[in-house]
Amino acid sequence: MKCKTFKYKKFNDCYFEVGNYLYNKQAMYIQIKNKKYGNIAIATVNMPEYFYSPGTTTIKNYSENSGMTEFLQKLGVIEIVYTKSRVNSLAAESETIDFCKINMEKLKEYSNKFEYEFGY
Repeated sequence: MKCKTFKYKKFNDCYFEVGNYLYNKQAMYIQIKNKKYGNIAIATVNMPEYFYSPGTTTIKNYSENSGMTEFLQKLGVIEIVYTKSRVNSLAAESETIDFCKINMEKLKEYSNKFEYEFGY
């Protein structure tokens, strides 16, 4: 599948691979990869207690993924940030898990592999 690429941090020619989490078919999995280095980052986190709907996911916006939500917004992949929840009570306000509405068409433009299907 030919797709657009983007720069993520120091890595050029990045793309997404998208699917579902194995143990939660409603949760969307988004991984950033490139051909030279392989796996760069996992943009999402599976939150089993969340009520997902088609085209929504939870972004891991902390630790090595600090700034991920803002990056995906600038790329046009995130349409709406519904909620931002601190990772834990001791975390900084910027260390969050963000429940977001995804622009599926934009995500597909940058995806080398797209196997997401909302399931029950």
